[in-house]
Amino acid sequence: MKISTLSTLLTALVISTVASSAMANNPNGPKPKCPLGQLPVLENGAYHCEDAKIKSNSAPSRSMTAPKRVKAKVVLPDFKIMGAKRKPGSQNTFQVKIRNMGAGPAPQGVLFGQHFLANNQSWGADAIIPPMAAGQTKLVMITIPPENYTRGDRLLFTADYFKKITESNETNNTYGMNYQ
Repeated sequence: MKISTLSTLLTALVISTVASSAMANNPNGPKPKCPLGQLPVLENGAYHCEDAKIKSNSAPSRSMTAPKRVKAKVVLPDFKIMGAKRKPGSQNTFQVKIRNMGAGPAPQGVLFGQHFLANNQSWGADAIIPPMAAGQTKLVMITIPPENYTRGDRLLFTADYFKKITESNETNNTYGMNYQ
């Protein structure tokens, strides 16, 4: 009895496998192999070969004008130093007024200040320029050592000194002045 049950199960398994593969085949018959330039097309449950053509769902446009080209808008920041002056009550701390002249927001940047002495020695320091929205102006404090400033020493301030930020105008990042 065990052998007949096993053979019945195996027979059922083979029949179900054959039936499932037969049902998985295309019910419309096999796709024909069409000549070059033709494609198989299914119509009314049967395949036949037709020439390749493009079908459009919309009516053709009556206007034959080309689309207008629109110039891309570049949205970049642009640091500009508007001015600098010594902070009242301090010999070596300066207030530098920086404006974002660009159309895009400016990320955090670096302001570098240099102090050039009369004997050609120079000293420098840097400060952080906070992030700025387009058109925004901020006052940045920078302290440049040492404290041996004399009247007529030259000071040079440069925004984005290390050129880390791509700007719309890289030529307006410096500002020079004489120590008063």
